[in-house]
Amino acid sequence: MNLPRFDLHVHTRYSRDGRCTLLEAVRMAKSRGLSGIAITDHDSVGGSLEAAGLNLKDFVVIPGIEVSSRDGHILGLNVRGPIPPGLPAAETVALIKEQGGMAVAAHPFGLGRKIGAVLKARFDAIEVLNSRTYFGNSLAREFAERNKLPMVAGSDAHFPDEIGLAGVEVNCEPNVDAVLSSIARGEAKVFGQLLPPFTYLRRAIQKLISR
Repeated sequence: MNLPRFDLHVHTRYSRDGRCTLLEAVRMAKSRGLSGIAITDHDSVGGSLEAAGLNLKDFVVIPGIEVSSRDGHILGLNVRGPIPPGLPAAETVALIKEQGGMAVAAHPFGLGRKIGAVLKARFDAIEVLNSRTYFGNSLAREFAERNKLPMVAGSDAHFPDEIGLAGVEVNCEPNVDAVLSSIARGEAKVFGQLLPPFTYLRRAIQKLISR
């Protein structure tokens, strides 16, 4: 029996650099055998609110956000309300937890990214595999293991065909509460791969041209 799999880091057009509608994301995830995805748009819960209005059968959308904190990017899973960007990491994490959400350090040691967040707040989990992070995933895993923190993964998809490149496999019922509880207990199994570098470069150029 195949266990439920979830991509925990997916962007839609509610992100300034997203090139994927919510329905496109859901269709692609289903085609790749996922049981669900987390919508984590940049500083926006628009995608999560849209998903709440859909009647999705046999598929789970975990509401979320990727907050641009002063110290680095932070995923808030099971978050439905807005969280302002630019706050210190500790304050951002506190706001996520006030909503009953799970605070995850996103690509905490990614090259060219702010890496202070993971050292300045108490996170619920660490993203140890991000498909768009070519340098830093191993450091994130080492940090999580050293500090005995739960580990998660996500594709960081900005285009439909990137969805499902990475995520977690869980041995639980496919619903938001059960999945997050499994992660919190450290039971989630990370899977995935990196986005091919040529594809990443080509799309980065496309985004620059389209601005």
